[in-house]
Amino acid sequence: MTGQPFEYYRGAAGDDYPKAASMIADAFYDKWWSDPEFADSVKDWKDSVTARDSPLKYEVAKYTRTAMDSFSVPRGLEDEFELLKDAVIDGIITTNYDRMLLEVFPEFRPFVGQDELLFSDTQGIAEIYYIHGSERRPDSLILTADDYADYNARNAYLAAKLATIFVEHPVVFLGYSLGDPNIQALLGSLITGLRPENVSKLQDRLIFVEWNPAEPPDIATTVMNVSGVSLPIIRATVPDFTEVFTALGARDRAMPARILRILKEQVFELVKSNDPDGRLVAVSAIEDDSDTLDVVFGVGAKMTAVGVVGLTRWDLMDEVLESPDRGLPCDLVVGKALAKHAITTYVPVFKFLVGAGLWKDGQWLPNVAVNAAAKKRADKYAGIFGKLKPEPNLLTLAKLEADKGVEGVLNNAMKLPSLTDDVEGLREFLTRNNALRSQDWWATQFAKATVAYDWMRYGRGGS
Repeated sequence: MTGQPFEYYRGAAGDDYPKAASMIADAFYDKWWSDPEFADSVKDWKDSVTARDSPLKYEVAKYTRTAMDSFSVPRGLEDEFELLKDAVIDGIITTNYDRMLLEVFPEFRPFVGQDELLFSDTQGIAEIYYIHGSERRPDSLILTADDYADYNARNAYLAAKLATIFVEHPVVFLGYSLGDPNIQALLGSLITGLRPENVSKLQDRLIFVEWNPAEPPDIATTVMNVSGVSLPIIRATVPDFTEVFTALGARDRAMPARILRILKEQVFELVKSNDPDGRLVAVSAIEDDSDTLDVVFGVGAKMTAVGVVGLTRWDLMDEVLESPDRGLPCDLVVGKALAKHAITTYVPVFKFLVGAGLWKDGQWLPNVAVNAAAKKRADKYAGIFGKLKPEPNLLTLAKLEADKGVEGVLNNAMKLPSLTDDVEGLREFLTRNNALRSQDWWATQFAKATVAYDWMRYGRGGS
């Protein structure tokens, strides 16, 4: 690009990367204007050049954009990437320039750079903060020594904007070392804003996950020295991110993050404008493709699409187990409720598919339109249970429990259709042991057993 390798500038800058970037930007400026290789870039960008580092930023943004156009998940990381898509998180703060995170979370709203973040009405949910800029806006990139100087000078304002997030939410750091100067600077400004005596309020909220394929997984509570203050953190070392992303995907949320953000925006506008005209209206369904919502506060509303979206997976299990049977509208459950639960979590589906007239006798009914999330979940479970071969002598649930105990039954949850045909006995067993789902391990096993019951009663033969 300039005729010199990067190592030349790194050495001349004393291993200071932002300073090296400044030197490259200065050397590249004249070449960019005169070299035919960059003629198309000059044509597209010449009117936007405002500084000597502008051409370098434009080419870095262009390179990043082009790399993402041809991006594919590296071999061996496909499972991790799919698990990341199912992560249940409130928001993302990134120093990356590329749009990969927007492709993983397409419903999140991006904010680019400090200025856009500081002077926007952020809601703190379903949002991505590109605090070092984005390839979509080359002028926003934090790249050179001057960029970092300006960024650090205003870091206190950014920290103040992010302080609520750090205090109210656990923050998981991925891809950063404890000594990363950008993280140290951000946390230093945060501590200054909080006052050192309030730092203890961050206990258990800052989680640093470091990737080290050569070390066994480990997690410990430790302290991080930031600006002379001991900051309590949780530090985890992992050989890969499979378990991390699985854990993030196992959380329950009352409704999709995007919908929560839209609701917060509407309530914020209502309060800020002090003008309720056109905003307090009759109840209407929340449409997946809607960018605006009218907000209603009320008591005693009957179950509608809004209520169905708020159902947890435990509500759906209770419905399947008839404890209680509230008569939920199956079509709305299939269309609204199932989509908000990650495919990695265990949620019953077949009762609602049968009730919605989509599934019968172990297969999809012909010529029906099926919600993609529901179809993916049903096909997954049908594939798992359909491969099971029944034992020669199937046991009643009472006999199975006598042989294996409650724990043994639950630990064989996904094999239950091959161990027993006592459907009603399984329902009674699950209802009786309902309290176990309050415990982390048994909650998962209880959910699996409920999914198995759902398949046995509604999935494989209909009802």
